[in-house]
Amino acid sequence: MKAIIIDDEKHVREGLLLLAAWKEHGIDTILEAQDGDEATKLISQHRPEIIFTDMRMPKKDGISLLKWLDSTELNSMTIVVSGYDDYEYMRNAITYKSFDYILKPIDPDILNETLARAVKKWKEEALHRRSSVDAEFLAASSSEAKSMGQIEVFLRANYQQDVTLQEIADRFFLSREHISRKFKQEYNETITDYVTRIRMEKAKEYLAKPHVKIYEVAYQVGYQNEKYFSKVFKKFTKLTPNEYRSTVLSGNR
Repeated sequence: MKAIIIDDEKHVREGLLLLAAWKEHGIDTILEAQDGDEATKLISQHRPEIIFTDMRMPKKDGISLLKWLDSTELNSMTIVVSGYDDYEYMRNAITYKSFDYILKPIDPDILNETLARAVKKWKEEALHRRSSVDAEFLAASSSEAKSMGQIEVFLRANYQQDVTLQEIADRFFLSREHISRKFKQEYNETITDYVTRIRMEKAKEYLAKPHVKIYEVAYQVGYQNEKYFSKVFKKFTKLTPNEYRSTVLSGNR
């Protein structure tokens, strides 16, 4: 974890460095800034989990810094360290979600107790954020898997039709690109290959019936052209429809 100490007085920064039990709380990097302007640059670059800041500083003061922190997406714990028991300062610290407000001169026990609570709070919130992200990811994944399952059912029910990807996209309110990508991830086949495989499986069932003519088989599985059907069938099975039928029928004798 990282922390930053923001104070225009060097001896205050040095005091915090010496008094806080940083390693005990898992903090191995401690940054320093002497005003709010310098602090915003360091915070943006390093994104420390714990921020100690004074209120009265040259250039950008503590209130301005708290306002800036509140406007960012940082999830830091901010602890105000001030020499002033001032209502206006405290009100702003509360308004802009400072974790706590401790007074100078700094009491080591209060400092470390506050630091311990801040680290604990940050870890709890980080765990909650991670759990929320995981839950959202699982929900999204489940929803996508459900959508692909519905598309797969639709394809099996309509394999005889020349259904276009655009028609599927319109029916399921998804983009063509999304369907193509996710379907292949889910079934390890493109939609075209998947439909062809269903057609060939059905064709094998029809070819096992000797009374069904080849052109009828082609028509039943979605092909208007017998020659084209035979070409696709041979590519898929390495046998012509007649060769496959002969093999199946001879095996049934």
